[in-house]
Amino acid sequence: MRPLCREEETALFRIGSGSMPAIMNKTGDWRFATPVKREKTSPCRAACPLHNNIAHWVGQVKNGDMAAAWEILSRSNPFPAITGYVCYNFCQEKCNRPEYDEAVAIGELEKQVGLWRHKQSALSPAGPVTGMELPVRVAVVGAGPAGLACAYYLRMLGVQVVVLERERVAGGLLAWGIPEYRLPRDVLAQEIQLLLNMGVNFRFGVELSRDITLSVLEEDYDAVFLATGAAEEKELGVAGEKLSGVYGALQYLRTVHLGDTVPEGKNVVVVGGGNAAIDAACTARRRGAEVVVVYRRSREAMPAHPEEVRAAEEAGVQLLFQVAPQAVLGENSVEQFQLVRTEAESRERPVRIIPNSGFTLDCDTVLVAVGQKPQYEALGSGIVINSASPVTGKTGVFAGGDLATGPATVAAAIAAGREGARSIAGYLEIGSQSDTEAVFADALDWSAPVSEFRPVNPFLYPRSKQSANPQEEAGRCLSCGQCNGCSVCWLFCPDMAVLEGEADCRLELEYCKGCGICVRECPAGVLEMEVGLGDKEDHHG
Repeated sequence: MRPLCREEETALFRIGSGSMPAIMNKTGDWRFATPVKREKTSPCRAACPLHNNIAHWVGQVKNGDMAAAWEILSRSNPFPAITGYVCYNFCQEKCNRPEYDEAVAIGELEKQVGLWRHKQSALSPAGPVTGMELPVRVAVVGAGPAGLACAYYLRMLGVQVVVLERERVAGGLLAWGIPEYRLPRDVLAQEIQLLLNMGVNFRFGVELSRDITLSVLEEDYDAVFLATGAAEEKELGVAGEKLSGVYGALQYLRTVHLGDTVPEGKNVVVVGGGNAAIDAACTARRRGAEVVVVYRRSREAMPAHPEEVRAAEEAGVQLLFQVAPQAVLGENSVEQFQLVRTEAESRERPVRIIPNSGFTLDCDTVLVAVGQKPQYEALGSGIVINSASPVTGKTGVFAGGDLATGPATVAAAIAAGREGARSIAGYLEIGSQSDTEAVFADALDWSAPVSEFRPVNPFLYPRSKQSANPQEEAGRCLSCGQCNGCSVCWLFCPDMAVLEGEADCRLELEYCKGCGICVRECPAGVLEMEVGLGDKEDHHG
């Protein structure tokens, strides 16, 4: 179709002093440059470990359609309520909107979509997209975020899924590693219940190699996904670390969150600079202890997220930088911690100990958070773990999450579980193309450029701060790199060359004389000027 003018309005569209209506005046041959539509990768999506299509689902929140937002988001992330609470919002850090006023609160919007789903699920529990049960069984070893995500996507395809977990609860680090003040346990419990409602089965207290071997799983199941994580804690390697009162940070967090007998230290020293160290420190502080975190490098080199570090300081946790452990002192239990000062500002440079700089801290508890590693020996022989692919050295056995990459983020683990499920579906040859498209999002096209900020029209997009109202906040999104049908190009086009009422920008090039106004006004930055006439019959959809 092309723009139409009612006869009584044609006088409004005269060209110069002539009598020809604009609709009859095909000015396309006048141009030397043509606007073309080239969608790009939004910077928030490029930064997201899950690569979820943020601009698209945020656009649905803007429209007030949470169901459509969930449909889009779930194909990349089935647990937005969880990531809305615990993710470090890498997407927001790359949002283009701060170039104008303030970043879009993507994490909060993600959380709201997830919580909406919790409320709706009681009415319509999710199930296989085909509505059919497949005679296919898959074992998922580990009920952390990677394992849970893999189970979700396979179940959506109709696979019979059994999740084996060594602890007595599901969730992995979500259940016993991340403090409740960061992730409310009722939110996690709701996600587990949703998986149960879908038909995912759990077996607790089952540990690989101790209670069951991989070879048995290979015999009993059509495929196996290994998601056992990286929870084996590294030691300090100093004298006295076997004294009573020295615990791994994850060991301490597990004890606290699973309700076991907890060491009640009054003066706690936490060794390390990562998120596990900060979580352990804040947990001990909330239990009434005086807490000091010691880290061998500078504040800037800390791997912990800056927001978490600031929150720890606000809670009363003391931070000591550029100090390294030398020994744990005491008769039968911890009494003091001996440290030495260091020179090492960046993580790229080795730590150098400053001679004669030793000192001690009085303490009764030491929590060690100097790193974690997977327990590869439990996997048996023939397994080749590849951080770039879920495929292992054994046919039908796949792996992902922290087991493959080492300690990473919850979002990265969920992405690994999703890709594990995608690989297993391909291996088992299950699901039609339409089924897989309904379950999995398309992979991110890294060849597409990342959209950069471009000035927007302040009359159409007035400066604003973040809003607590989800629809209002979603309306602040500029949909960078993705056409969302905002019709700004139609509004400003002087030649009536943009088709009105289309879902996205479509141009009638017979009438476009290449003035470039649409390119300058496009808030998403999807229009570019290209030298040449282009195809005059092409609508550039």
